[in-house]
Amino acid sequence: MTGPRRDAGQAWAVGQPRAAAAGVAPASSVGSAGGSIYDLGYRNYEGPRLGRPHAIRALFAQTLKVCYGIGRGGRAKLAPFILLAFATIPAIVAVGAFALIRQVGGGQFAEEASPVRHDTYYEIVATLVTLFCAVQAPEALGRDQRHQLLSLYFSRALRRSDYALARFAGIAAAILVFVLIPQLVIFFGLVLSADDVAAEFGREAEFLPGIFGQALVLAGLLGGLSAVVSAYTPRRVYATTAVIVVLSVTVVVSRVLIDLGARSLATVLALLSPVDLLSATNALWFGSRPESRVVFMADLPLEAFLAAAVVIVAACVGILVRRYERIAA
Repeated sequence: MTGPRRDAGQAWAVGQPRAAAAGVAPASSVGSAGGSIYDLGYRNYEGPRLGRPHAIRALFAQTLKVCYGIGRGGRAKLAPFILLAFATIPAIVAVGAFALIRQVGGGQFAEEASPVRHDTYYEIVATLVTLFCAVQAPEALGRDQRHQLLSLYFSRALRRSDYALARFAGIAAAILVFVLIPQLVIFFGLVLSADDVAAEFGREAEFLPGIFGQALVLAGLLGGLSAVVSAYTPRRVYATTAVIVVLSVTVVVSRVLIDLGARSLATVLALLSPVDLLSATNALWFGSRPESRVVFMADLPLEAFLAAAVVIVAACVGILVRRYERIAA
């Protein structure tokens, strides 16, 4: 509001009764129980409009914060930060052990024999990442459906596809943070504890493409699958259970098929199993042997598993956008 409005033949101040401005006594002064009409001088908003890009960025940032309980009560922070602590503690312990062993001259042997390395750490935290997705993805997507907030989002500059993509990107970014923090602890811990920091940095830098490449595949694949499952139910318990089943059941089925001798069917299922796909892509990025027995027996090039992971991520994004294009708001 910038000031009082003046109509033709009338000039009353903001908040003054219309009847009084016209020279007529208000209704209450003549014994009537009626109310008074006030002209508050409202005008259209003429300030800057940040528009659609800002709305998408804001929703992305809000999704990332929701995944870690930032801006909410202490109970909302318990699950994500406890899981993140469990994922980071082995890296801290390993770096401390490396530093002590290097003092006695056995650092190179300790690094090669240690189960906590760049190429093995994604296998170590796989269960924790699955639990993180199962707990936090329903929290990011289900609350809007439970509290019927989608109509408020879609009534603004934000499109339905923008909402779906921003939510997916926020969940994927939260998973990236979750898996990269332990890897960076190992990276900088080994570099800073070395006698020759420059030489150690050059050696560790060779792992950076694998660290970030596998992190992107993991975040896109698990984030996409958990987001799709969570988008189809506002019930948190149902969504959490469904995410765990989707991310875990296929690897069990494929291993059973291998044991039963159905190798060709198990190979096809391995291309749909998130656990087997991540095992194969991890081996591809770091040049190591796949930990999954199904991947090892599938006799397929590791690039085929990477391509399958990319296709699944694209399919998840398409399904998620389709879901919010058709959902009633």
